[in-house]
Amino acid sequence: MRSTSRRPIIKPMNPHRDERGVIISWLFKLVLFLSVVGVLVFDVGSILVNVFTLDSAADDTAIALSLIVDPAAVATNDQQVFQQAQLLVASDATLAGDATVVESGTHVDEQGVVHVKLRRVADTLVVEQFTALRKWARATAEGSASTK
Repeated sequence: MRSTSRRPIIKPMNPHRDERGVIISWLFKLVLFLSVVGVLVFDVGSILVNVFTLDSAADDTAIALSLIVDPAAVATNDQQVFQQAQLLVASDATLAGDATVVESGTHVDEQGVVHVKLRRVADTLVVEQFTALRKWARATAEGSASTK
């Protein structure tokens, strides 16, 4: 016995399909993707700017320090050179920002060359949140200038 009800093979078109969430879903995904990319670009840019500007600031600090320091008087006293470098960085005359002077790399050698070592941590959004990635945000730069 055959069934009298026939089901069509092709369903009739429904001109009123509910597609209201398609645009909102696509827009949400696009905004989320652009936000993630923006944060990554900001962090990478912040780290690169930190490295390059710190290198320039270390050279500027060494030049400014070479104009202040008398190599004959402080060749044996590196503590005075370190303190002078700290004062220069703190006065913001060298545009070093919030960099710190590293004592072990700041001195005047026998030839009368002033060596300055600076360290600074970049301001990031994601990198500073993870302990394993924090070393990427820390930059160290050395500058030197002759006192002669």
